[in-house]
Formats: sequence, structure tokens, C-alpha cells
Amino acid sequence: MITVITLPAEIRFVRLASLAALQVAEIFIDSLNPSQSDPGFCDAFELSVSEAFTNSVRYAEHPEQDKTITISFSSENNKLTVSVSDTNSPFNPDTPSPDLSSYPENGYGLFLIRQLMDSLSYKREEGTNRISMTKQAYCSQNYNP
Repeated sequence: MITVITLPAEIRFVRLASLAALQVAEIFIDSLNPSQSDPGFCDAFELSVSEAFTNSVRYAEHPEQDKTITISFSSENNKLTVSVSDTNSPFNPDTPSPDLSSYPENGYGLFLIRQLMDSLSYKREEGTNRISMTKQAYCSQNYNP
């Protein structure tokens, strides 16, 4: 399964990106054995996509230009992968986690994604940033997060 959607780089489309991620995750889980799957899978996947999309919107240099963000979903075996791509300036994916004791207002996006997903990678290629995230669905016979 490969699904690709392209949305305007505007904050009002964050919810649509989240809903698309949730729908893809639910379809993916249903294709496995939904009665034995990890109950938090869909929520974690949706939140991770929402955070990545929000970061892409937030760091768009010229929001008045018609910028877009592309979200690509693919699955293989019991793994669901999503890539969020934009043409913003490059960024450092190794940004340190926020100091939670100081209650920062920002900086939780990559931190949350790292906590919720099984893998996270970043690539800058031909003027495009691509953050890819993979989540494995654990069924009861192999559930050991």
C-alpha cells in the first residue's frame, strides 16, 4: 500500500493531515489482526504525523507563497512508514530534547516523534527535507514494545 497526499503548508490543514494518518493507520491495523494489535498504535502514528506536519508549517519561510507539504504512507509486513516532505531550509534532526523541568512552550515535536515511533530518519535531497518515521504493529504473539 502506498498513499500520497499533498496539502498546502498552512496550519489549518494540520487536522486534515492528522485525520489522513489516523485513517491510514486504522486501515493498516485492520489488515492485520485488529483484535490482537497494539491499542496505542493508531494514536501514536496520528500524533507523530501531526507533529511533523506542524513543524513543516511552522518553519515555512515564506508562508505567502504557495508552499506544499507531501505526506507519503507505505507499509511492509507489520510496519507502517510515513514520510513528510517540504522545501523549507534544512534543519538539524539531532536537536536535543526539551528540558521538561522548565516547561518550554515549544520543542516537543521531534521529542514526541522519537518517543512514539520505532524509527526516525531525516534526509535533505535536491532542496527537499524528508523526515521518515516507521511504527511496527505488535500483535499479541509478538507484542513486546
